[in-house]
This record gives sequence, C-alpha cells and structure tokens, in this order.
Amino acid sequence: MLPVEFRLPARQPFDHAGVTRFLVAHAIVGVEAVVGGEYWRTLALPGGQAVVAVRAAPAGVTGRVWFRAGEAVPGPGSLGHPELAEVAAAVGRLYDLDADAPAIDSVLGGVPELAGSLAAAPGIRMPGTTDPHETLFRTLICQQVSVKAARTVQGNLAAALGDPLDTGLAAVAPGGVGRLFPTAAQIAGGGTGVVRGPAQRVRTILAVAEALADGSLVVDRRASVPELMAGLEAMPGIGPWTAGYVAMRVLGAADILLDGDLALRAGAAALGLPSERRELERFAERVAPWRSYFGMHLWRDAVAAIAA
Repeated sequence: MLPVEFRLPARQPFDHAGVTRFLVAHAIVGVEAVVGGEYWRTLALPGGQAVVAVRAAPAGVTGRVWFRAGEAVPGPGSLGHPELAEVAAAVGRLYDLDADAPAIDSVLGGVPELAGSLAAAPGIRMPGTTDPHETLFRTLICQQVSVKAARTVQGNLAAALGDPLDTGLAAVAPGGVGRLFPTAAQIAGGGTGVVRGPAQRVRTILAVAEALADGSLVVDRRASVPELMAGLEAMPGIGPWTAGYVAMRVLGAADILLDGDLALRAGAAALGLPSERRELERFAERVAPWRSYFGMHLWRDAVAAIAA
C-alpha cells in the first residue's frame, strides 16, 4: 500500500515546533502518535478510513496519506481527489497554516512582557482540529483533570468504542495506532460504563453524544462563533471555558481569552503579567482581536512541560 503525498505552505513566520509539542502533549494512545517528529493519526472520511502522517517544517508541512485498500486514489501531489483535498484541508486547519502571523505578532509585540516568548516562537499557532466532534469530547473529558488523566480516559474510550483500522492501514501505522476515535453515536450507544470521571461530567458527555447523534446539537465549521458557543452553553454542564476552547479549535476563533484557565493565568504570572482573572481580562483588551494567540503564548511553557 503506497501513500499519496501532499505539501502545504504556511504563512510566515510559522512556529511549527510549537504545534508539534501541542500534538505530543495531547496525543491519544491508539489514535495518534508523534514518531521522530512526525505526527500520525487515523481519520474517518466519508468514503472510509485513512491514516495520515505529517511532518512540519518552517516553510509548512508535508504529508502522506494512506487510503483504505481498494479505494481509488489520485496521483502523487494531486489535490484534485475529493478525499485527499479533505485531508489536506483538515491538516491545514490543524496546523493553523493560514494564520495572519505578521499581523498577530505585530499586535502582540506591543506587550513588552511577551518579547522573550515572541522571539522564541514567532508565528505561534492555535492548533485546530481534524474532527469537530472529537475535539468537543476531548475537551469535555479534560475538564477538571490533568492532561495525563484525560489522555488515559480518551485512549480507553477509543479502545472500547472506536472502530479498528482495516488490516492494510494498520500495517502502515506506527505500533499502537490502530483505532478511530468513536463517533457521537458510538459514545451515545456504548459510553455508559466506559466514560469515567465525576458523575456530572459523565452525564454531560453522554447527553452531548446523544444530542450530536440526533442532530439537536450541531458542532461544525459552518457556525459563527456566537452560534457555536450559544449552542454549547445551552447544554447542561457546558460553560464558557469549554465553549470558548471548542470555538478556538473548531472555528479558529482568534479573539477568545480563556481567563478562567489556571494554567493560562499561571503562564501570565510567570511572564510578569496580571494573573488575577479580572485584571488579566482588562489587560488583554490591548491585544484584541488576537486574544486567542495571546493565550497560546501564556500556555506555551505549560504545553512544553507536558510534551517533555
């Protein structure tokens, strides 16, 4: 089984290493892995399964994608095939390749306390997602637990409910990568007893799964930021932090400050910025409309520590 290759440029500058660290820190066992600096993951596509491997560099990303055996695939380098184009677009969103890095860094450069972080990570990115529903479930599972604990729950969920890769795809994936993340319908139907954690959070996850499966909750890239956040916050157990984080990852919302996040506020304190919630919120007004990227700089050391 041969892969199809693609190449995507990044708007410069591009903090490719920062995105890779983020992916390392949050990788779900069985679904994702970073091997030798290359990010691998399984994908569910309209026509079936795929495995993608992506390597990031200053100029952008190069990728290889394997489609399920027997599916028609395009020639090398062609993005004319609908599913290859879909994979490439998802990778572009995941790495935030089109971010207006010069404009963002220009505004953030007005904060003297960020000078060191900006110098170390010019063109910082806000990682997106290859699957909006998956990102929502991962975010819900992460609430009030460590990243390590959340990854354990997420891996167990994938192992118990996610579809296994076809044999041919499993043969090309790195060891341990062999599952798709479960769909909302799979979580709604089989999540009881599999989803672990505080009772209220488990109820929220199962209710969200049912709502996504029956269409009463819609989480996709066609929504506006207010629409997406309002729909999420209407669900019992989902508050502004979760709604804001999902909007950042799914829609690329550039001007959200998760001021209630303890790690973000700790990062602010470490840089000599206000760490009290209200003070930080007022301070961040000066970096609008790029407060999401401001937050990525505040999170930067925490992500690096988890990745290490």
